[in-house]
Amino acid sequence: MMSPEKFRLAVIGAGIFAEANLFPSLSTHFFDDVDRVAVCDLKAERAERLALKYGWPRTYTDFREMLVREKPDGVVVVLGARGHPAVAPQVLDMGFPVFLEKPSAKDVEGTRKIAEAADRNGLPVQVGHQKRYGLAYNRARAYVQDQESFGNVIQIEAKMHGFPVFPTFYTCMLEWQCHNLDLVQSFGGPIAEIEARSFMTGPRTGALTIMLRFESGALGILGWGTYGGPGQYAERIEILSDKGRGVIIHNAREVTLYDEEVGQTWTHDWNPISPNQSHVFNGYVGELRHFVDCVRQGCQPVPSIQDELRTMEHLAEIARKAGIPLEWDFISSAL
Repeated sequence: MMSPEKFRLAVIGAGIFAEANLFPSLSTHFFDDVDRVAVCDLKAERAERLALKYGWPRTYTDFREMLVREKPDGVVVVLGARGHPAVAPQVLDMGFPVFLEKPSAKDVEGTRKIAEAADRNGLPVQVGHQKRYGLAYNRARAYVQDQESFGNVIQIEAKMHGFPVFPTFYTCMLEWQCHNLDLVQSFGGPIAEIEARSFMTGPRTGALTIMLRFESGALGILGWGTYGGPGQYAERIEILSDKGRGVIIHNAREVTLYDEEVGQTWTHDWNPISPNQSHVFNGYVGELRHFVDCVRQGCQPVPSIQDELRTMEHLAEIARKAGIPLEWDFISSAL
């Protein structure tokens, strides 16, 4: 049963990404049932600026003090790949559910540390793959999951072009193409087998092709790399069924449904009303709303930290099989 009281939410991390995406999303009317209680950042001036800008009443520089004093119902942790494994397990050990921005860590071991803390405390951790909650992907997924009409998924083709600004190839995979891997699993289910090949054009640039077999038997082929994005042609997924029906999602914005006779295309209405705000159709509002609802209802959010651990393991396997060094380096969200 959902409590009639407002959900008390706190945030750890007031950096560029949080300011650009999470704080604006939480300031919308979609969260009228949420009390925005406090913001924590090691830099007091950053926490104070965002708190003032978005109406959060209190700020802290010590997250432990914040959690003891505020006793939130859930905590958003947005500290980047380096910071998450150090902080998220402590938040869980103190007894608080976590919304964790992706990437969960810079390596599998860091993600496993968070997953173990979640299991140890019996608490949910949702990982912020916002594309999963984008309006175009939601519409496509509803169509695919209507098995009676759509049929069984037999093949998925996907691409997510990268860009050479990333300091290493694996950084591009971990910070950017992890979204694509999360999405294809949301359509195709668990992955059973992986093969991968790369064409390296330099120590940190190149092209990458991945072949998947899902546990269902369906096949997938992914095209990644460090070129071709992040513009309007960067992202595409096509799902085909054994009934000859298919769905194509173009650049996270436009959905085409087709069968052997007819096709129809859906896209966003750009009128500036609430459902068309960029943070809604890009999925940030939907993922945060899902976290609040799951914590209140006592259900497991998606993708969970356990889901993310499998995704991180798959990313590492892809890199190893393609001969890409498992080297991550920091990149600012300002880029």
